[in-house]
Amino acid sequence: MISDKAHVLDSATPAARMRKDGFMKRLTLTVGRASLTNIVVLSLLLLGRPSYATTFTELGDTGSLPGTAQIASVVGLLTEIHGTLSPADGDAQDMYLIRIAGGGTFSATTVGGVGFDSELFLFDSSGKGVYANDDVAFRDFAPSTLPAGNLLTPITAGDYYLAITQCCSVPTSLGGQIFTIAGPNHRVVSGPTGAGGDSPVTGYSGGFVQIPTMGGPYQIFLTGAHLTGTHAAVVSEPHTFALMLAGLGMMGFFVRHRQIKSKPS
Repeated sequence: MISDKAHVLDSATPAARMRKDGFMKRLTLTVGRASLTNIVVLSLLLLGRPSYATTFTELGDTGSLPGTAQIASVVGLLTEIHGTLSPADGDAQDMYLIRIAGGGTFSATTVGGVGFDSELFLFDSSGKGVYANDDVAFRDFAPSTLPAGNLLTPITAGDYYLAITQCCSVPTSLGGQIFTIAGPNHRVVSGPTGAGGDSPVTGYSGGFVQIPTMGGPYQIFLTGAHLTGTHAAVVSEPHTFALMLAGLGMMGFFVRHRQIKSKPS
């Protein structure tokens, strides 16, 4: 025999279950909407983040001195500079204004990025020499490297000028050559030990070595360099806008779909 208490509990079960089912349905719908909204909003925020360029490409022909150097303006870290030298056309030197993070983290190299005998030079914001290299160690007619962690690597953060030339075009000041990287010193990392090392760069001197080629495209790979702080704009790429619009469309679709399902029949 079923007790009255058990009968009351049993008779109340269907109603309780209906209330519970209704509550759970509303809760699921609410949580589902919130979760969907959060997911879509988060996705849009991620999609809407600016595209951080890491490569600066020479615009036309950059100059060879601080007054005509192009500003390597990118958003975020600057990891590569792309350009072209054409010594036969009078374009044997390119210079760029970059910002260095300091702390000895800066480096620049053309290893894997040139087909000609390159030289790299770094100058401070006043145009005075910091360090330079013609050929990497144990190689002739080779790419160049300004290493990180070297005694000559800049410790102070700030704006610097980075120059690349076709060997053997070297920077000069009113006092003479700024660096000593010719002859037996062509494989070493050199400071401004030349006769003109105490003065800002004003030009270049020296002929050209056509081994293996005379000029051509180059890539300079960098560490410890970043945005110069001027002439930079954050531009969202076209596919980002498309994805954002698609995300908005999906959110609208799901909201309408849930509204239709939630209406009583």
